[in-house]
Amino acid sequence: MKKVSSALVGLFFAGSLLIAACSQPKQAEVPDVDKDTGGQDMAGEETAAKPEEGEGAKPAGEADLKQKCCASCKEALATDRSGTAPDQIPCADFTAALSPWCLEYFRANPTKASECQ
Repeated sequence: MKKVSSALVGLFFAGSLLIAACSQPKQAEVPDVDKDTGGQDMAGEETAAKPEEGEGAKPAGEADLKQKCCASCKEALATDRSGTAPDQIPCADFTAALSPWCLEYFRANPTKASECQ
C-alpha cells in the first residue's frame, strides 16, 4: 500500500510538471507606444519670432542688403578676438552675429571684413 501511494504521488507530481511545461507561454502585455491615447499637448504655444519679423527681415534691395550686412559684419569684427587681419576674415565666418539673410548674402557674394569698412 505504501508503494502504491508513493507511486501515485510521484505520478501526480510528474503530471503537474508536464502540464505546467506544456501549457502556452504567458507573455507580459506591453503597451503600444505608437498609439495616441493622450489628451491635448501640454506644451505652450511657441513664442519664437518668425523669420519674416523683427531685425531678421530681408532688406528690400541689393544695395540695402549689402549695407545692412556690412554693418553686421563690422559689429562682429569689433568683437573678434582671433587677432587675424580683417583682409583675411570672410564675413561669412561670423555666423553667430549675422542674420540668416546676411549669411546667405555673404555666402553668395564672398566679402572680406576689410571690404566692409
